[in-house]
Amino acid sequence: MSQEPVDFVFDARGNREALAPALARGGEGVVFPFKSRSDVVVKCYHPEVLRKRKVALQAKVQAMVDMKETFRGSLCWPSVQVFDHQGQWRGYAMRRAKGVTLFKLAHAMLYERHFPGLDRRQVVGYMLDLLSRLDMLHARGVMVGDYNLQNLLCEPGSAAVELIDCDSFQIRSGGQLFFCPVGSPDMTAPEQQNQAFERLERTLESERFSVAIVLFKCLMLGRHPYDMVGGENPVANICKGHFPYGQGSHGIPKGPWYNIWSHMPFRLKSLFIQAFADGAKSPNMRPSLGQWAEVLQLYRAEMDKGWHALEMKPAQPKAKQYRGSQSVG
Repeated sequence: MSQEPVDFVFDARGNREALAPALARGGEGVVFPFKSRSDVVVKCYHPEVLRKRKVALQAKVQAMVDMKETFRGSLCWPSVQVFDHQGQWRGYAMRRAKGVTLFKLAHAMLYERHFPGLDRRQVVGYMLDLLSRLDMLHARGVMVGDYNLQNLLCEPGSAAVELIDCDSFQIRSGGQLFFCPVGSPDMTAPEQQNQAFERLERTLESERFSVAIVLFKCLMLGRHPYDMVGGENPVANICKGHFPYGQGSHGIPKGPWYNIWSHMPFRLKSLFIQAFADGAKSPNMRPSLGQWAEVLQLYRAEMDKGWHALEMKPAQPKAKQYRGSQSVG
């Protein structure tokens, strides 16, 4: 098997497409754009990945291609299988996503460079769009599994969030469950810690836990909810349900994090406490995506009324009488 296609790929009918230079390289493969269409890219798996997992990968990608009409236009979903000049299966084509990763939005310094003028109202808009897309996936039995801010893109100035690396999603097709074989322990629910991702069935409850972490990190400029002063590492704190921002606010990291937390609406903070304190030990306590959307819509409406600070880094904690631009002297 050739090392990496650099010139052409073919579809199942033998139609040839020329490839432009690689856009990105990851642990599983390389992404190339079509020369003829800048809005289409191909993911070609590394030869060593194919040697180990080709049969399973091809079966899953084919199942996803069969489902493509359901997700057309809303995700970077596999649309066509591709082969090399020897007829060997190499990967798939998909729509090309545009934007900047949420990792850069949820970063205490990078957001200023990549999202100039960013404020909390815009962040809430991104989160509402993300929740809408995730809700659509869950309604169709698809679980993201591997929540990673590098796999979520948004265009500055828009309100849309794109999901990439969809081939890792957990799907059901023809009575078969195709697992999400990858993940990050610091984004994984407590009940699913210390298990092999390759055979781990993601659930709505485990998804809700991971989604809550994404929301927290984006609103808290990248700070992990279980990162605390005097505590263990985030994964150990996940397993023990040690969330520092709850009752008494013990262990909140130094810096702007306390100020940011203090300016959040009570209902939003209550949902985070429900997710990370109560929900750590009781998965059924974790807020649904609909609950998050309702509270975030209210947060945005109240910001429009001037009731909450818009700054990404409020200079001071929220005073009791504070009402954003309508603060009482």
